[in-house]
Amino acid sequence: MMIIDCFLNSQLGQENVPLHWTMVVIDCFISYALPIILAYVINLLIVKYISKERLRGKIHLVFLRGIMIAVIWGVAFFTIAGNVLTDAWKTFAGSSALIAAIFGLAAQSTLSNVFAGIAISAAKSRPFDIGDRIKIDSIDPGYVENITLRHTVIKTYQNEIIYIPNSTVGSATIINYTQEESFSFPIVISVAYGTDMQKAMDIMADVIVENPVHHGGRPTVLCKSCDDSGVTLRALVETEDFKDNPKACSDCLVEIMKRFAKEGIEIPYNKLVLINSDEKK
Repeated sequence: MMIIDCFLNSQLGQENVPLHWTMVVIDCFISYALPIILAYVINLLIVKYISKERLRGKIHLVFLRGIMIAVIWGVAFFTIAGNVLTDAWKTFAGSSALIAAIFGLAAQSTLSNVFAGIAISAAKSRPFDIGDRIKIDSIDPGYVENITLRHTVIKTYQNEIIYIPNSTVGSATIINYTQEESFSFPIVISVAYGTDMQKAMDIMADVIVENPVHHGGRPTVLCKSCDDSGVTLRALVETEDFKDNPKACSDCLVEIMKRFAKEGIEIPYNKLVLINSDEKK
């Protein structure tokens, strides 16, 4: 800007005032508006062509996208700040040790989340990826929607969005339900004493195998416990996709109850008997 002013004063003279202000406006646009416009346009292009849907299953690239966006806006900010505070900015920037100390203290929490996010996404054996269903400590399980520089976003079955700081995620115990090729969940049902156990076990195994979303071989049905009113049987319902498992377990239990009723196998339940005092006499 100073170079343009000097050139105008020496070459154009006072009679070219309109041209002078035109050059000033152009210089201001280049110095202050252009960095913001460029950062905004680049940000739009990154979000459009490197969307979360395209990066699903590549959590390290999702986190890298967040870093790229932050760096672009940071460069724009420092470019404008350098143009506004030329001399003062150079003096202030020269005190690099002081700046680092102030910045480190002010952004200690933020930086811990950033470095934790880098550790989570860059690790070779990542604990989760975008789209995985996980449980972090005592927080309700949900699907990983996104990971930013500051937090990890999880969506529960109730459509609740949970934002967990990356530093918390990095030090937490994480259960991942979807990293294996299939998912299994146990179903239990009780039968009365005196029941043909082998027949009941075969019915349970047949029902599970016949379920349309069943994955894997024939399940093993085990006697879980002998209780006061009956014998509890247990079997695993295995599906390829975790999302299919809850409904598969429900369908199997309903069908098992129907088969038991058809075969005359009793499912025990508590009965309450009321005795009238007059009838007792």
